[in-house]
Amino acid sequence: MKLKPLTPIDLRRCNTVDDIVSAMSKSSFGARMLGEMAESLTENAGKTALVYEGKLSTPLGQLVCQLVEKGYFTRLLFPEDYAKTKDRQVLVVGDYSERHEDAIHTLPDRAWFINNQGKARPGQVQDGFFPDALFTDPRYAMPLLAHILDARLEGRQQDVKAFLAELPRYGGLSAKVADGAETLKTMIDDKDCTVFMTMSGAMTIAQMGLVITDLMESGAVQSFTTTGAAMAHGLVDSLGLHHYKHDPSVDDDALAKMCINRVTDTYEPETNLDHIEQAVSEVLNAYPWKTLSPSDFHEALGMHLAEKYPGERGILIAAYQKGVPVFVPAFYDSELGNDFCTFNWNSQEKLEVDMDADNRKLVKLVQDSKKTGIFTIGGGVPRNWTQNVGPLIEILNSRTDAGLTERPFSYGVRVCPDQMYYGHLSGCTYSEGMTWRKMDPKGRFTEVQADATLVLPFMAKYVLG
Repeated sequence: MKLKPLTPIDLRRCNTVDDIVSAMSKSSFGARMLGEMAESLTENAGKTALVYEGKLSTPLGQLVCQLVEKGYFTRLLFPEDYAKTKDRQVLVVGDYSERHEDAIHTLPDRAWFINNQGKARPGQVQDGFFPDALFTDPRYAMPLLAHILDARLEGRQQDVKAFLAELPRYGGLSAKVADGAETLKTMIDDKDCTVFMTMSGAMTIAQMGLVITDLMESGAVQSFTTTGAAMAHGLVDSLGLHHYKHDPSVDDDALAKMCINRVTDTYEPETNLDHIEQAVSEVLNAYPWKTLSPSDFHEALGMHLAEKYPGERGILIAAYQKGVPVFVPAFYDSELGNDFCTFNWNSQEKLEVDMDADNRKLVKLVQDSKKTGIFTIGGGVPRNWTQNVGPLIEILNSRTDAGLTERPFSYGVRVCPDQMYYGHLSGCTYSEGMTWRKMDPKGRFTEVQADATLVLPFMAKYVLG
């Protein structure tokens, strides 16, 4: 079985929107869906009809008309008209009624779909394989793809700042991405503000590790809370190893027999994790104390990586070099937790994890700050543990003589697709957080409901300049 390596997105090599989207084609999840769709639509420019059910008077409607006028697409059709045509390649933008889905699903030889309902032809999208589909708000996807087609077909490149400036007119996700980027920049530029970044989900598997590294190296982030899984998968890059693209012709039973672990559309070979375990063992064997917190452990691991792999970049290396604590409140729920458990299993002298030490460290960071801001990718334990510092300080003041300063977050940017009505923390709003005294009612907050792999590289590039 021949494995196709993926490549972490390196914003230092990306000067334009087109550069970033090109890099996305070698990443994972929504970013790869976007990158690969950009490639295939460029290859099929002038050969594909565009099907759109929305109003032509809206900014999105006007944009799809312009794309047809430029010759990027052969013509514009409403879904009810498609069955009467002989067009065998179609890009279907947005939702469409079930009254027209039979024609859309059966007549084309090839069909691309852009919508946030997860709609495509039956069987087109499979577990770990999403060809010719992009499941996000068309009001964001289409302006982005329009810029890519302009760049690749007419040579009109555009930088991220100019691209974000055009997004608000489209509304929906486009407006939120632009506002989120501006809120994040305001937060980072505020010299009185300590920026607490949190990240859940498989963002390092998604090849976003160097994006986080760039933010740390630039001094944009002063605290980082994440999952042990994200840090374990992120170590792959720092050790000079690779993740790989999923081959849908190989079933999961065969992958299991080859010890190739799948994360959605990406492989993490077990051999990668063996290399990680070796690095962890080297750090723990050299650790001089009997107790350590997760942030102590990640600092020691970052130092080890920086010294042993001086030519590599990565989140833990940057965090160590910049003095950014890496908190992992659900420490044992990961490959790193497994490695720690295995180390203790084989050791005469056990190492103990002191979780309370990181609570105290988090409280001290808040106490030492004039203002605080939170930048959240995903949700889960990393988001909740960090936001919980407000209620923790409040309770310490009311139940002890701690005498701590209560300081809710003044800024917040959340990038997460979850809706509020699911009832879990990943989808809860900043407004809800205000009722827990976590957020300052007078603060600036933006919530971007999107697959973070589709928007984080652009937001990060904007604030990095």
